[in-house]
Amino acid sequence: MLDRAIEEMREMVHGSAAAAVLTGAGISTESGISDFRSPGGVWSTYRAVTIQEFLADQEKRKYYWRYKYETIPGMLEGEPNSAHMALGDFYRRGKLSMLITQNIDGLHEKGGVGREKIINIHGTNSEAVCLSCGEVTGIMPVLERITRGEEVPLCLKCGGFLKPNTISFGQNLVHEDLLKAERSVQACGLFMALGSSLIVQPACSLVDIARKHGKKIIIINRDETPYDHMADCRHPGPLGIVLPLITGAA
Repeated sequence: MLDRAIEEMREMVHGSAAAAVLTGAGISTESGISDFRSPGGVWSTYRAVTIQEFLADQEKRKYYWRYKYETIPGMLEGEPNSAHMALGDFYRRGKLSMLITQNIDGLHEKGGVGREKIINIHGTNSEAVCLSCGEVTGIMPVLERITRGEEVPLCLKCGGFLKPNTISFGQNLVHEDLLKAERSVQACGLFMALGSSLIVQPACSLVDIARKHGKKIIIINRDETPYDHMADCRHPGPLGIVLPLITGAA
């Protein structure tokens, strides 16, 4: 028998128009993807390199690419779990108005959500971008160049610095993506925050926008968040079990 909180969330999902969804690291940890903020995560081994350091210092560029070379392949080999698959099913049934993700692992695409419904507000590790000409390429050919001995791969088109197409510390998010995310929350029938600590701006401000516009709010996260008091329903998960139950994918 479903517990009362799951029953309430299920009723909210099925009684609402299409939902806008925010996802954080908690949905991917169930696929074995490291939560960088937790003890023992990648940040325990590597120090973050800011975009300013990357641009100014060759040694920092080498350090950054060593870190990416060691971590990206494993991340991109990750497989979607039942929570990702539930969102893919939700998308196919026309119940997902927009999926806004803080994750850079590409698991939502693998889980079946169409790219047109995904806003990767922190970018994606599956691509590399030239910081000079803006050329976007797949990341794996760039990593293969590192295997062949290039410590800091440069753009083959213009010679500019390449980096994974993610948002680095000190780098602004894409303004158009933020506007699109905000508008999707304003227009949705229901807002769900899944596996996010809701402590990183501007993603956490989407909860404020949802409340301001009178949207029902569901928060599912292992740990408490600063926005739990705004939720109409809150559950600790795990997402791989709870989300299929409330979306109807189970």
